Amino acid sequence: MPKPKLKPSARIRRARPMKSEAERTGNLARSIGVPGAQIPNLAMAKIVDLSAELGEKMKVVNVLVNRGGTAVEQWFGRDPAGLFDEPQQRAIRHTQALWSRADCQLRAVDHSRDVVDNQVEGMSQQEALDELKWLKDRMPRPYWDVFESVCRFDEEAGVAGSRLASNSR
Repeated sequence: MPKPKLKPSARIRRARPMKSEAERTGNLARSIGVPGAQIPNLAMAKIVDLSAELGEKMKVVNVLVNRGGTAVEQWFGRDPAGLFDEPQQRAIRHTQALWSRADCQLRAVDHSRDVVDNQVEGMSQQEALDELKWLKDRMPRPYWDVFESVCRFDEEAGVAGSRLASNSR
């Protein structure tokens, strides 16, 4: 006597172990060609596309974030004490963006003009330099130097902060 066929919904599915966040991140990173040495530093994050650059406006998008790049990125990624809240992170990232503009790494685009060559007009750079000067003037010089050394030049925090020490060692 033949066995009765079960409906697809009645079949017992083989239990597959769930993948951890690290395994999912590693699989995604390998699928897009990230070098193997960088995979342990990656993490999944969700961002909201406010400007519709990635598709549709206000859509939540999963992205890979390199948490092992700079010391600042490591602090943001591994912050169990909650020392870096959203306002502090935004302030640091804003200042880093200003430094990028001041170093001519970003280009201001004027859509009302034709681009003939790759010369930068300089207005974006000048605005960034002005804002950096304004920020620098509002903070005591030694503290600004430590902030800049750590957040811009990726110097170790202990080395940069040791310049503020008053002991003779």
